[in-house]
Amino acid sequence: MSESEDPLESTMAGMAAGDAAFLFVFIEQFGPTVRWVVRRIVEEMGRHELVRNDGELDGLTLDACDVIFLRAGGWRPGGARPWVWAHKAIRAEVARSIGHRTVELVEGLDDLAGEADSRNGGAVVDLAGDDLGVLIGRHPQVRLLDEAIRAVGTPAHQEIYWEYRLQQGLGDPSPADTVGRRFGKRPATIRQICKRHGDRVWAKVCDDERFAELRDHGWFAA
Repeated sequence: MSESEDPLESTMAGMAAGDAAFLFVFIEQFGPTVRWVVRRIVEEMGRHELVRNDGELDGLTLDACDVIFLRAGGWRPGGARPWVWAHKAIRAEVARSIGHRTVELVEGLDDLAGEADSRNGGAVVDLAGDDLGVLIGRHPQVRLLDEAIRAVGTPAHQEIYWEYRLQQGLGDPSPADTVGRRFGKRPATIRQICKRHGDRVWAKVCDDERFAELRDHGWFAA
């Protein structure tokens, strides 16, 4: 490498070629910066106990560097730094790795997606199906919420609403985009469906004594 060659560009070029040795070079040279990005993401997710855990942050940093390695072929010199360019994918991987505060699952449900698994490379997370079924079967209050959600609207809108809220809990910065791709609908349509369905669910919870215990639930505070 010549003295004038940018070490970041040469390292990214090596990773784009699939040379894993350059991943370790990247970690050594740019790992501290990536760690700072990961720390901010973890703070934004409310996982402050992990912010204080150096071992967890180190592991998440390695995961984030691997995200950049796998996407290095799409990065171009002269643009945003790799950790900025790949920020959305890094955030999705962090969310997949740490989940959310599952101890608050029954109390808050804002982090309901914590036990779900990423099936699509970290960029688009499918949280429907068996994972939701496990949660419903395991937690009575999740089951009650599911009954309320499915007491109104069409089955399609129920599924869209569930997945949209789960994506929000996962920390997806663009849940309408993610859910829209899965259901073949525009993000604006997804947001409209979820707003209307959420309003109908809340009205049902307020009117039906079966769902009285959900009225002070954190799910409806969002």
